[in-house]
Amino acid sequence: MRAVRLQGGDRIATDRFVNAAGPFLRGVGAMLGVDLPVFTELHAKVVFRDALGIVPRDAPMLIWIDPQVLPWSEEERALLLQSEETRRFLGELPSGVHARPEGGPDSNVLLMLWAYHTPPVEAAWPPRFDPHYFEIVLRGLATMLPGLQSYLDRAPRPAIDGGYYTKTRENRPLIGPLPVEGAYVIGALSGFGVMAACAAGELLAAHLTGGTLPHYAAAFVPARYQDPAYQRLLEAWDETGQL
Repeated sequence: MRAVRLQGGDRIATDRFVNAAGPFLRGVGAMLGVDLPVFTELHAKVVFRDALGIVPRDAPMLIWIDPQVLPWSEEERALLLQSEETRRFLGELPSGVHARPEGGPDSNVLLMLWAYHTPPVEAAWPPRFDPHYFEIVLRGLATMLPGLQSYLDRAPRPAIDGGYYTKTRENRPLIGPLPVEGAYVIGALSGFGVMAACAAGELLAAHLTGGTLPHYAAAFVPARYQDPAYQRLLEAWDETGQL
């Protein structure tokens, strides 16, 4: 590393560069000639006002851990069958639909999530979410909280947001030096970034400053993929799970 050239033409002299580009990690890596082994998934969340007070404000995080097949009327099934995009909602959907109250006791906001379809995608801004997301999540939660069925015919206007999970094959972050001298990476923190960010930043700082590295540092460096023993470990890796 000698400098970074900005799109506007400006040049910043530096002998250290950290790729912390989140869902654009791979694209920034390509600018350095480095192919980072990551992919991205688009995850959404929805909030709406539980005006009927179906979910108590002191409820904890509620998670349905079983797969389920959503109940549809014959008319709804006929409509869903007309499109390849919607036909998948007729089959078994995965576990993991969850919800929790958002805000204090005076709030009626409910936060809901369900990662029922997360194929690898190219990151784009702004992200575009499944137009059926709110209804599918609401129906999935109604299995656990039947009172939510009251909203199926007259649902309040939701707000849908979210972002990208950037992941490695084994769902372990990339933290450490890249093959280009002076270049480093921190990313692929997947769904646990908020919880791991401080420790990840501290580990990267030790790499940058020549500090003492903890015993687990080698588990996160990109060079691990060049280790034949690690490659064999990858082939036998069990399901990593996902937050």
